Amino acid sequence: MGLKALCEDIVAKGEVGPEDVLALRREVFGEITVTQNEVEALFVIDEGAQRQSKEWREFFLEALTDWLVRQQEPVDYVTEAQADWLIARIMADRRLRDGTENELVVRVLELADAAPASLAAFGLSLVTRAVVENDGIISADEVARLRRLVFAPSGPGRLAVSREEAEALFDLNDATRGAANDPSWTDFFMRAVANAVTASAGWVAPGREEALRRERWLADLDDGVFREMEERFGQRPSPNEIVGSAAYAARVMAWGLQQPRAEHVFSDRLAETRRAAATSAPVDQGEARWLVDRIGRDGDFDDNERALIAFLKEIAPTTDDALRPLIDRLAD
Repeated sequence: MGLKALCEDIVAKGEVGPEDVLALRREVFGEITVTQNEVEALFVIDEGAQRQSKEWREFFLEALTDWLVRQQEPVDYVTEAQADWLIARIMADRRLRDGTENELVVRVLELADAAPASLAAFGLSLVTRAVVENDGIISADEVARLRRLVFAPSGPGRLAVSREEAEALFDLNDATRGAANDPSWTDFFMRAVANAVTASAGWVAPGREEALRRERWLADLDDGVFREMEERFGQRPSPNEIVGSAAYAARVMAWGLQQPRAEHVFSDRLAETRRAAATSAPVDQGEARWLVDRIGRDGDFDDNERALIAFLKEIAPTTDDALRPLIDRLAD
């Protein structure tokens, strides 16, 4: 049975079970790579099958992340076109599918080295929408997903929280004020927003064009890494030498680490990490004014905002004077 027939059969019965997933795996991964037609078919199944097994959810996420993150050039980079396609595809029927589509956005951001900021913003909007449209209460699972989103390596703030993400968290806090949110929400909210005003993002993945250039340099047998190896050793390695000689491999690795490109990759990352550590404590004037405006925007202060200010007083003793009156008022 081909993929089209499998898809029609599953949608007709309204259920996708373990046996269906096994058959789908054979079809989708039978030729190693996943195609866009196969991806579209999987979305049709996800939208049409109301009863879904855990095997289906894992297969859906595996196939989609593989196609979006691993099979594009350069590997681990999500393009604007891909992000736009994914957002449009998820929003096509206006329904929230927490275990598959919502989780897919989070996993893509976790696995990719770089992704458009629009995708991270979309992920946050999905969680916010799920909270508001369900019971208006933030659960522990939703807090865990938010944590994964804002600290995803490919998000706008990477391992730090961006201003846009902090704004979204404030909006969610305002929308659920007075609700019986899980206690983990207060802790996450105060730490995430504090991170946005005290932390630096650190190392940033190289841009897509630079990543493509590096991949092509490694793959170019005529004018890339192999030409430089020939200049260094006096001859090009044969395929048998590359595959079968541990000594040759060790020599190549030692050579590679001596190249300027290799040094720059690690030194740039180290320099950014050191810069992040050196700039991670004080709250400057711009951050202080934004925080004062954002907390006081609705004219009220809730327990989560008070916890945030108390936490900032503890971890950032050096703050701009604009924030001092708010600390004196709310932190005690």
